[in-house]
Amino acid sequence: MVETLPIPIAALDETETIVYINRTMEATFGSLLGMPWTFLCGDAEGGDRNALSVLMRGERAGRAEAVLADVTYDMLFSSVTDDAGRRHTVVMLEDVSEKRYLESRLKQNVEKIKNETGVAKHIQNSILPIDDEYWKTVRISSIYLPADDLGGDVFDVVRLNEGETLFYIADVSGHGIQASLLTMFLREKVRAKKDVADRGLDALLREILTGFLALDIDAMFYLSILLCKYDKPRAELSIANAGHNCFPLVIRQGGRVEEIPVKGMPISRISDETDYEEEIIGMKPGDRVILYTDGLIEEYSKTEKRAFGSEGVRRVAERLFDREGQALAKAIVAEASAYAQGAAKDDRTIIVADLL
Repeated sequence: MVETLPIPIAALDETETIVYINRTMEATFGSLLGMPWTFLCGDAEGGDRNALSVLMRGERAGRAEAVLADVTYDMLFSSVTDDAGRRHTVVMLEDVSEKRYLESRLKQNVEKIKNETGVAKHIQNSILPIDDEYWKTVRISSIYLPADDLGGDVFDVVRLNEGETLFYIADVSGHGIQASLLTMFLREKVRAKKDVADRGLDALLREILTGFLALDIDAMFYLSILLCKYDKPRAELSIANAGHNCFPLVIRQGGRVEEIPVKGMPISRISDETDYEEEIIGMKPGDRVILYTDGLIEEYSKTEKRAFGSEGVRRVAERLFDREGQALAKAIVAEASAYAQGAAKDDRTIIVADLL
């Protein structure tokens, strides 16, 4: 039976002389009977050769890997003793050259993906606005914590004209490179539509939807976006929502917190015909707006057996309404994380916009 097995098999005596080979071994390496095992290992590198010697002389069984005649073999050793008490070592060889080649290619591809992901991550982070005052209309404070290397959250602030500023937060389904690319698509789409001051937020959302549908991507991908347009001369804030399930919070100067419920369908392939409502509310310099993504409200407590929720965000905002923007954002994220007591499962993003 051993004679016809499709893998090379040899037996060595106590002096490491080859005393038996099966047909596959002979067909692969030629007639080796009576030759020392070191003859076959002549092509093996020093480390491989020593490993084979140690295994054969010091172990009852084991394995090693070596290159013999330019082929990588996994060698399995097992010691047996015959009726006369003589010890022999049986060696079985498995050609693993293709396996090692595929492993090498896989490793190279993984490194390539890691490098590409690193570049995409750098680009994604670089497009987010820094915490600062913009055009004497709004001051932005933010926290962006992607769950993976590449997240699906994005936010931005865009100047429309001398007195009007647009800021928004959005959430793309999923993670990874495709989600990252969609956040960039959304950013460029919004920035290209500076006429939103004249046409309104509804028109902008329908433009984004048209561009999204033209991408013809898988139906599993969608995005939500919450738009806010601050008209400083009129002291008005216009709000429009495309599927974002975290309604904005408005904090008045005295500390009163209001949730503004504005609804609308997400940007997706099932939303090919829709109108988006636009809510307009009066604002004063010193009021602030909080926008956030569902990674915060979905932080779940096994003890409380419920999610942090928008109620959790509101509780923190009501208690700490007078904190500086970055400090308030950090406090909300910290309390949501402490509430869940575990690693975040989704991207967490929050911006505090102070109206000037």
